Amino acid sequence: MFPQANERVPRVRFEGFSGEWKERKLGDVAEIVRGASPRPIDDPKWFDNNSDVGWLRISDVTAQGGRIYYLEQRISIEGQAKTRVLTEPHLLLSIAATVGKPVINYVKTGVHDGFLVFKNPIFEQEFMFQWLEMFRLQWQNYGQPGSQVNLNSDLVKSQLILLPSEIEQVIIGKFFRNIDEQITAQAGKLELLRKLKAAYLQKMFI
Repeated sequence: MFPQANERVPRVRFEGFSGEWKERKLGDVAEIVRGASPRPIDDPKWFDNNSDVGWLRISDVTAQGGRIYYLEQRISIEGQAKTRVLTEPHLLLSIAATVGKPVINYVKTGVHDGFLVFKNPIFEQEFMFQWLEMFRLQWQNYGQPGSQVNLNSDLVKSQLILLPSEIEQVIIGKFFRNIDEQITAQAGKLELLRKLKAAYLQKMFI
């Protein structure tokens, strides 16, 4: 679905599309900005359980597979003034800890400085989410060594990508989103079976 290295046309393609994909830099197809964190981050004044704005952490990304529908921690009005608040869905990219993990927020959230935000994109969001997921391991080659590997935002902006037409982006994005939803559904069924087995084992052998 995505072109191989040194190629401009994917080897597997939906019917009705032809022609080469166009090479662009990520920084040319969106305004890429870094999140911000209030300091010191453990000061309780930055958080408020009654706030309608969440605080995105990498643990939320891991638990929800990169699609954020709920955030347990909430950021206060004071904290919101010290961060970058998103009130509508945006594509994000983790640049610290779990490096290169793409994220889409579906709730209001403050974005800390371990994430980049893709603002005003001229690409289809789901397509780019899937491309970033595919490219994720490649970011490891650009990480800067230290106490933890971090991505430089300038490296992300300069990363080249091949893009098809907007219509083809939409179709590819929907295709992979459908697969993701099926995986999630099957994972839920598998977890129920594990719990059922555990319950039967407890009743039969204890």
